[in-house]
Amino acid sequence: MNFVESFHAWRRRRAAGTPWLGVHAGESALLGALCGGQRGGKPLVQLLEPGTVAAQAATLRQWRRRLPRQVRANVVLRSAEYRVVPVEAPDIPEHELRDAARWQVADLLDFSAEAAAIDLLTVPSRDAARRQRFVVAAPDEHVRHWLECCREAQLALAAVDIPEMSMRNLSVLAAGDTAHAFVHVGARSTRLALVWKRELCSFRQLDISGRELDSAADRDALVERLALEVQRSADSFSRQFSGIELEGLWLASAHDPEALADQLALHVAQRVQLFDLERHVEVDGEAAVFDRALGHDHLLAIGAALRREAD
Repeated sequence: MNFVESFHAWRRRRAAGTPWLGVHAGESALLGALCGGQRGGKPLVQLLEPGTVAAQAATLRQWRRRLPRQVRANVVLRSAEYRVVPVEAPDIPEHELRDAARWQVADLLDFSAEAAAIDLLTVPSRDAARRQRFVVAAPDEHVRHWLECCREAQLALAAVDIPEMSMRNLSVLAAGDTAHAFVHVGARSTRLALVWKRELCSFRQLDISGRELDSAADRDALVERLALEVQRSADSFSRQFSGIELEGLWLASAHDPEALADQLALHVAQRVQLFDLERHVEVDGEAAVFDRALGHDHLLAIGAALRREAD
């Protein structure tokens, strides 16, 4: 190994030990989770004191004063701040794919592809000849906003992610390489991610919220609608991936999760299991993972803090 290779290997080893700060602008607060090290064989995550959404840079500065000297930030975009488009990868060198993808999706975006931040997610496949990818596109202004906030707080922004990748990071702790579904019921909407071989294969956002489930006059009908959408997605997954069946469905919710899991189990073919965060992650800090009274849900921030070096 020559000097240059040794230097880059040293940098990779050093980066692998640097904590990740997951940042998510929730409905009512800016939420942060720091993942560094392990305890009892589980990732150790510290929840930070929530801050005001309208004062993001100020909150990041407050957090920065209490964080380790070396830390990498991973910000989770909101749903309205990005678009995801599936594409067939052209047969060109890997380093040219991102530029090619920009023009593949140009007519499918409601903002300028030329000025957008573009990334690619690879979808696993049994057929090496058919390479499908998700193109993730975000208006440059959203990424630039977080760059400026982090620069002002003297915090290194290393990644900008989407909520579905945070969900993937969490779900593989429970399900590993198996094909599975992960449902996150939030205060304002519900997200569904389908994961296989630890990669995101498909996902949807559903207009069914935890608050609706709490207050619905006919909760059973609402749960049946949720189950129908999950089952349709599962059936579509099986067709797309040549008969691979989802082995289970993991549910994360701050809104009556036990009852919801029991109700879903009556309507879907998959085995429904609660995602018990404490079984997979050691959580410390000044805030609760879920605080229904304040509308805080740290799950996506925690998932962002669990980002893998290979992502």
